[in-house]
Amino acid sequence: MALEFRCADVGLACRGKVTADSKEELLAKVGEHAQKVHDVALTETLVDYALTKVRTK
Repeated sequence: MALEFRCADVGLACRGKVTADSKEELLAKVGEHAQKVHDVALTETLVDYALTKVRTK
């Protein structure tokens, strides 16, 4: 079961989409995208919120 996170689901005007096979891998990829594209370092609060928007495929 793949997991998917989309920036648009948290209100960002970004078409970024990240997929992974585990929560840990997904969070690493989301953190990398957030830093590179949005210049944002994920905090515990942002991680908790992002996890509420994760979809399963």
